[in-house]
Amino acid sequence: MIAYTSERQVSRSAEETFDVIGTNLYENHPKWEREVVEIRPITPGPVGVGSRAVMVRREFGRSSESEYAITEFEGGRRIVAHHPDPTMDFNIGFEVTPIDGQSCTVRVDVKAQPLGWSRILEPIMQLAMPRRGERIMRDMVEVIENTPAQG
Repeated sequence: MIAYTSERQVSRSAEETFDVIGTNLYENHPKWEREVVEIRPITPGPVGVGSRAVMVRREFGRSSESEYAITEFEGGRRIVAHHPDPTMDFNIGFEVTPIDGQSCTVRVDVKAQPLGWSRILEPIMQLAMPRRGERIMRDMVEVIENTPAQG
């Protein structure tokens, strides 16, 4: 199993931060992860437990699509997504903790289990995933801090 955690302080309120990474996940995720081209909701309504979407990714010159589901959603605080795939069982969670009215921390927890033939790549993934995750986290904080507050 590949697991890592990354945490950053964000110069936005917890409410504004969660609005970007939780409530408006589908619109904003492609802004902080360059490999994500599009997210298409499958289920209608706002993001919450049971919401499903298709993530379209472009990596190494190839496009792929994978379905995922929101397995936990605590408004303003926590969202977890599960991406089942024949080659990788992948879970990612975002947790927002207020510091004061104008700042918070964001923690991202990733757990990935290579399956089938991809297990032979696990040592490489163990090194690459945290590096990629740190780049994505840096870009996510930039998106959060530069997204105008809603309302």
